[in-house]
Amino acid sequence: MTITITATDFDFLTDTVMGWKGNNWESQDGRFTGNLSYEWAIICWYDSRVNLIMARSFLDANNYEYVESYDQNMDAYVLLTNYDSFNMAVSV
Repeated sequence: MTITITATDFDFLTDTVMGWKGNNWESQDGRFTGNLSYEWAIICWYDSRVNLIMARSFLDANNYEYVESYDQNMDAYVLLTNYDSFNMAVSV
């Protein structure tokens, strides 16, 4: 049995989304785990590890790049990606 995650499913899996690039996230350096680039379009939060895994599977299946991190302030998993179905990215 194969589970197919659609773009709509991806949107429903995401708890919170915000623009990343051009939104001064650099001022909160240290909040997120890892050495993150500020060139990604958006950041998505996931309260559930299962939702994170399912969201990653959608991005992988559709050849979208992403990086995984953890938001220590929100106690939540995050994905940074250029896949932006929410149109949250800021043009810079």
